[in-house]
Amino acid sequence: MAGGVVCSASLVVAIATRIRSVDVIAHRGFAAERPENTLEAVRYAASLADGIEVDVRRCGSGELVCVHDETLERLTGGAVAGSVGRVDWETLQNVSIGPSDARIPRLAEVLEAVPPDTRLNIELKERGLAPDLLGLLEDFDGAVLVSSFDPTALWQVQSLADGVSLAYIFDEDPDRGLETAANLECVAVHPSAGLCYETDIVDRAHERGFAVNAWTVDWGLEAARLALTGVDGVFSDVSLPGL
Repeated sequence: MAGGVVCSASLVVAIATRIRSVDVIAHRGFAAERPENTLEAVRYAASLADGIEVDVRRCGSGELVCVHDETLERLTGGAVAGSVGRVDWETLQNVSIGPSDARIPRLAEVLEAVPPDTRLNIELKERGLAPDLLGLLEDFDGAVLVSSFDPTALWQVQSLADGVSLAYIFDEDPDRGLETAANLECVAVHPSAGLCYETDIVDRAHERGFAVNAWTVDWGLEAARLALTGVDGVFSDVSLPGL
């Protein structure tokens, strides 16, 4: 009996250690707790997360800005309509996010706000951003991972620079996802949480040398469950105390 107790205790410790080893990546800067993709969110998440994820697209006057959606309706609660790509920065910088006073930032401002010991995941929401992105990253000293659902957006980065870490995002067809990541020479894959539960994607990705970060996980129990599948990190809209 004593041996069984010791074994059970060791198993509990091993499980707890595994769960705590999983990185928490603040999805849009913990979007459920602060206005998403803002400087406020980035600064808030920096002390709570292992990494911070922001979305990037181009506004109408050419600057790279941190916005998830192609249009402004959801972000502004319907107060502002239209495509981000048609609104110039002079106008966009004065747009409030929902009921808050927070504003949409340029990527350059986010890079200045991220502490050097906090990893940054930049998700490209469209093609054609690579030249300006790489120009901004020249003066950034922190660790960066560039990700996208769009293989072409990642290929454009790869074709212009060596040494930029890439990750491919997908939510279906694990075989195709892994092959695409391999062709792009990615260091990581970002499958949906569902794929991690329902397939052997985590083990297969690790066998091919990819880190695995799952999305999107907003409660501790689910994060713990994913940790036991072997994922390396989880994207979350909440700060997940205890991980």
